[in-house]
Amino acid sequence: MSALGGARRVMAQRILGVSVVALVAALSACGGSDSPSSGQPQHKTTRSAPSGTAGAETVAAAIRYLALGDSLTQGVGAPDEQTGAFPALLSERWRADGCDVELRNVGVSGYTAGQVVTDQLPAIETFKPTLITFQAGGNDIATGVPINEYRENIATVLDSATASGARVIVLAQNEWFRSPEGQNYGSDLAAQRTAFDAALIEEATARGVELVDLRQHYQEQADAGLWVDDGIHPTPEACDAWSAEIADAVPAPCK
Repeated sequence: MSALGGARRVMAQRILGVSVVALVAALSACGGSDSPSSGQPQHKTTRSAPSGTAGAETVAAAIRYLALGDSLTQGVGAPDEQTGAFPALLSERWRADGCDVELRNVGVSGYTAGQVVTDQLPAIETFKPTLITFQAGGNDIATGVPINEYRENIATVLDSATASGARVIVLAQNEWFRSPEGQNYGSDLAAQRTAFDAALIEEATARGVELVDLRQHYQEQADAGLWVDDGIHPTPEACDAWSAEIADAVPAPCK
């Protein structure tokens, strides 16, 4: 790898808060885990069978929520990633609306869409989610992944997600490139973000996948400078606003 290529890789590992390899947004800031295997705590809810049924069987949570993505999903920057990531905040909003929610957050800081394919998609088979959120793209731009390759990986993610029968929701990138540190990751970043988001939205539309469009909120948050001390990740207030907007667009999905 050339010196320039090496520098871009190091920058990519800083961009969306690498541990390596995040609407992850998780949109305390967002929270998650350092690896796909650990994920968020299993907030599993069970309830007894109605009287008169055979035995006291319990039933699984009504919503099995799998969060795929990068540091925005993982929640880098949150005082407690387990509770501060947007998927965790969103789950709490749905619980407040009367839903049983079991969350598995496999978002990992620094991940590209290709790494979501290799490392996170297997969770669909093991966890068997009923609802999936997906957000990735910033690290692809930072590491120079060609847009056609990004599109192919997006297609793989969405094909696997929809084939599972789960409800699938995609989120565009936030305006990380306007953060104090994000501005250092190259030129024409705004144009690249727009192009990569367009590819994501096109692939989602082709498959009937839902988009919760937070781009206006991302712009307002960047205008307000809502970044944590690392200079690139969103504040807890920004992430909570993401969860509120998603919950408004997708209210009580158990009903």
